[in-house]
Amino acid sequence: MLDVSDKLTELKNVGKKRQELYAKLDIHTVADLIWHLPRNYIDFNSPLKIGEVKDEGTFTISGTVIKKQATLKKKLTIYTITVTDGEDLMDIKVFNARQIYQALVPGETFVFWGKVTRIYGSIQMQLKSFTKFKTDLTMQPLYSLTAGLSSRMIAANISDVLRQLHHFQDLIPQKRREEMELVTLEYAFQNIHFPKNKEALAAAQKRLALNELVDFSLNILKLTEDRDLQSQVQVENVDLVTLYEAIGLRPTNAQKRAINEIFSNMQEKKVMRRLIQGDVGCGKTLVAIASAYTVCKNGYQAAIMAPTEILATQHYGNIKKLFESLGISTQILLGNLTEKQKQKAREQIKAGEINCIVGTSALISNLVEFKNLGLVVVDEQHKFGVKQRQKLGTKGINPHILIMSATPIPRTLAMMVYNGLDISIIDEMPPGRKPAKTCFVDSSYRGRIYNFMKRELKSGRQCYIICSLVETEEDLESELSKSLKSVIEYTKELQEGPFADYKIGFIHGKLKQKEKEQIMQNFKANKTQILVSTTVIEVGIDVPNATVILIENAERFGLAQLHQLRGRIGRSDLQSYCILLSDSGSTAVKKRLEFVAKHANGFEVAEFDLENRGPGEIFGIKQYGAFRFKLADCHNANLLLKAQEIAKEIFKSSKH
Repeated sequence: MLDVSDKLTELKNVGKKRQELYAKLDIHTVADLIWHLPRNYIDFNSPLKIGEVKDEGTFTISGTVIKKQATLKKKLTIYTITVTDGEDLMDIKVFNARQIYQALVPGETFVFWGKVTRIYGSIQMQLKSFTKFKTDLTMQPLYSLTAGLSSRMIAANISDVLRQLHHFQDLIPQKRREEMELVTLEYAFQNIHFPKNKEALAAAQKRLALNELVDFSLNILKLTEDRDLQSQVQVENVDLVTLYEAIGLRPTNAQKRAINEIFSNMQEKKVMRRLIQGDVGCGKTLVAIASAYTVCKNGYQAAIMAPTEILATQHYGNIKKLFESLGISTQILLGNLTEKQKQKAREQIKAGEINCIVGTSALISNLVEFKNLGLVVVDEQHKFGVKQRQKLGTKGINPHILIMSATPIPRTLAMMVYNGLDISIIDEMPPGRKPAKTCFVDSSYRGRIYNFMKRELKSGRQCYIICSLVETEEDLESELSKSLKSVIEYTKELQEGPFADYKIGFIHGKLKQKEKEQIMQNFKANKTQILVSTTVIEVGIDVPNATVILIENAERFGLAQLHQLRGRIGRSDLQSYCILLSDSGSTAVKKRLEFVAKHANGFEVAEFDLENRGPGEIFGIKQYGAFRFKLADCHNANLLLKAQEIAKEIFKSSKH
C-alpha cells in the first residue's frame, strides 16, 4: 500500500535516474505525481472524417491506408502514408520512423492523431500518435514532459499508484459532497488520468477543480486570519521628497494613492495585508521602495522577495545605490551565494545591521532570523505559493505584508480570489511612457522584420527575440520540435546571417545564475545589441534602451504571458514595437493574437482571456502563471463562491 507522502522511489520502475527526471517537473512525492494532471488527451473515441476538418490544428481522424511512399532527403527519411475515409484523401507524414511506417498496413483502418495543415487546398497531417480502429477506444493522457520522460512512462507510473492507493483523505465534508453530487476522489483521479468517456472526465474535472479552489481559499483564510492582530510595527510618516529627489522622478497620482493607502494601513496599528495590482511598467516598484524606505526610516527592517535571482539582483542593484545614499544599509540573500556569504548576511540581518534585505525564496529559510522585521514586500506574487508568502510573514512579530502583481485581473474577480486582502490598483502610466505598437504577422514578413530591427539597431537601440522551447512529447514528435529553433541554434544563425554586424547574446533557464547575470549586465550596458531568450526574461527585467521585441511562435504563449513579454519594452520615452510572429492557420489563434495586437491595456487582455479560454486554462500554471491552478477556473463565480463557503466551514470547525 502506498501513502501520498511516499517518495517516488517506492514505485515500481522509478529508480534514481527517473526520480531525477521527475524532480525537473517539481514532482517529488506520490501526491505530486497524481496531481501532475494531463495537459491534454488524445480522444480516440470520437475521430473525425477527413472532410469534417475545416481548420488547421491538432485533430483525431480515422482513415484506411491505401498507399505508402518513402523519400530520402540527406539524413532524413520522410514517409508519406495516404489514407481515405471513403470520400476524401489525406497524406500523413512521418519522419525517420520506419517501425511506424511498417505498422501502417495498407487496407487496414486506423485512428490518427496529429497536426493538420492545408497545402494547396489538401489536408496533410504530421503524425503524433495512432491506434488501430476498434469500438472500445480510449482517451489517452498527454502530460507536460522533460527530456527522457514520455507520456507513456508517466501514465504507467500513475496507473501503478492508483492501483495501490485506496485511501484518499477528502478535504470536502461528506454533507457537501452529497449536496453537490460530487464523485469520490478515487473516481476523480482515475478518470482525470484515464477517462472512460467525456462525461467521466467532466465529473472528475469538476471535483478536482473544487478541491483546488477550496484548498486555495483555505490558504487565503490562513494568510488573512491575523488581519485584526495588533502590529508591533509603529510607523510614522517620513518626508518622501528626499527619496523622490534621489530617484529623480515624481510619483503619478495613482502611485501617490497607493502609497497613501499603504501608510494609512500601517498607521492603523493592525497587520497590513495589501495587494498592489498594476499593468507592466506602471511603477509598482516605486511604491514598494517608498514603503520600504518609510519602514526603515522608522527603525525597522524591510524584506523584498523576488521570484528569480535575476530580478532580485536587479532590484538589489537599484535599491542599494539609492538607499545607501540615504543612510539605509542594504543586503542581498540568494540561494547561489557561497555558504560563507550567506552566513555573514544572516548574522548581519539577525543583529539588525542591515535595514533592507532583498532576495529570493532564500529569505524564508529557517536559518534566516530578523531583528525587527517591519515590512515584507512580495514582488510578482503569482510566482510564489500562498504558503511561501505566509511563511515570510511569520518572520518577525506580525510584520506588514505588501503583495505586488503585474498579472492583471479584473477588480471584481480579484476581490473574490483575494478575499480578505485590501487591494490598490495603479491604473496610470508614468509620464512620457508610450504604449508599444504591436503587430501580428506570419513568417513571410521575416525579411521586413529583420530590416526594421536593423534600423532600430543603427539608431543605437536594442532588441529582444523570444523563442518558444518545448520538450518532445514522444520520439515521434522529434521532427516537429525541430521546427521550434533552439535559442543557441537561432542565435548562431542570426549572428552568421542577417545580424553579423551586431553582438548577440542568448539566455535560457538552464544557464548558471552567474552566467545569466553577466549576460543581462552586458545587454543592459549595450555590450550586446540583441538578446535571444526564452521566457526567463518575462518578469521584471528593465532595459530602457530596448525598443523591439520579436516573439517567435507567438501562438505557443498565453495572452497574459505575451502581455508580460511586451512589458519588457516601452520602459522609456522611446517608441517601442512588439512583433508577434505566427504561421498558425487556426482561426482561434488569429483572433487571440489580433486582440493582443490591438489592445495595450493588460486588464482588457485579461478580460478577453477570461471570456475566450476554456475551463482549466484561465490562470493555469502553464499559460497564465497566476495561482498555480491546474484545473480551477476562477471565472466560474458560482464554483468559487461555493468553494469559499466550504473553506470557511472547514476553517471554522478547525478552530473548535
